[in-house]
Amino acid sequence: MFDTNLSVLDVDATLAFAADARALADRAETRLIEAAAHFADLHGVLNGPADGSGSLPGMERLVQLGGEGTPAVAEFAPAELGAELQMSPAAAARLIGDALDLRHRLPRLWERVLAADVRPWIGRRTADTTRHLPLDVVAAVDVRVAPWAHSLSWGRLDAIVQAAVIAADPQAAAVAADNASKAQGVWVNPSNDHGIKDIYIRTETPNAIWFDAAIQRVADSLHGLGDRSDKDVRRARAVGVLAQPQRALDLFDQAAARFEDSTERDQPDPTAEALDKAATDERHHPVAAGADPRPHAILYVHVSQESFTRDSAGVARFEGVGPITVDQARRFLSSCDVTIRPVIDLAGMPPVDSYEIPDRMREAVHLRNPVDVSPTPPTPAENATSTTPSPTDTPTTADSPAKPGSTTSPP
Repeated sequence: MFDTNLSVLDVDATLAFAADARALADRAETRLIEAAAHFADLHGVLNGPADGSGSLPGMERLVQLGGEGTPAVAEFAPAELGAELQMSPAAAARLIGDALDLRHRLPRLWERVLAADVRPWIGRRTADTTRHLPLDVVAAVDVRVAPWAHSLSWGRLDAIVQAAVIAADPQAAAVAADNASKAQGVWVNPSNDHGIKDIYIRTETPNAIWFDAAIQRVADSLHGLGDRSDKDVRRARAVGVLAQPQRALDLFDQAAARFEDSTERDQPDPTAEALDKAATDERHHPVAAGADPRPHAILYVHVSQESFTRDSAGVARFEGVGPITVDQARRFLSSCDVTIRPVIDLAGMPPVDSYEIPDRMREAVHLRNPVDVSPTPPTPAENATSTTPSPTDTPTTADSPAKPGSTTSPP
């Protein structure tokens, strides 16, 4: 195929050639991984000094390039392989480590890579991501990832990996989450560019979401009051506004007043019926009336039948973030006014014979298909938070959609 004259090919032939080239490249990469594993096998034993004195300082040692359960490899083997493949010793060591992890720790995934069902880079990425995990946890990851590795993007596969890790070892996941929470901070770059500085923030997800929303609200308020700067510039200026709480409150009041003035000019005088409706809405929505200042959050809970009969490791899926522990979900939502939705019976959703899509059907579609299905990279269909006792649980539906309970979603 390398002698093919591409200039004479039509559209269909060019597409076929590209597909063949892609398949050939993947097959070559798979064979390279196999060769790296075999090369490691050939360097699994060291020849000691001729006098039988054993290893001496400075002599080659056996090192473990893969995770727990993989065989040790001669220390200088990656340098030899890297020189032949024109890559650094570190890159060659990662190649060997990935090959050994796939063969010894992720056998189901490795079998699918060998069968050309899964792209080799997906296998290597999974091996690298799970290298620090113990064997039993990696085995659970292998079971969960292998069936889907051919059809999902790495972002979605990584979410499956993280959920499997939390479910397989919840104690270790809790420790990891606690360690991550201790690595938070705000750093201001000491250098500046014509009076402009960089700020780096590492914080828990809810804080980041609230902060981003506040930044956007200030930026929109500035625009409503006449600031015609670019959106990014207004968002940057919002940092200074939020740094002065009273200034931010004054800005929100001014923007609200400007909006109300423009609305009153465009709308007729409210009728008595409209005023009564507004009063009713205020009574039924205390947040709007100012009785509860907490931000509102909707929690979709997916509950399996097993969760009623046994204790289950908790995995919470935070849309746009990924799997987290249930304890983290509780902490993230502790400052919110949480609404638990009644059961949505996705299988029994009545059809709608009209052009307009009612909210109940829109919500059901989002729950059934959380990610848009298209040839392009998948995009989350809607931001929401869902919790599940375990990624292996099968969701159940309730008898009546009118009673509070659990919602259902695809695995």
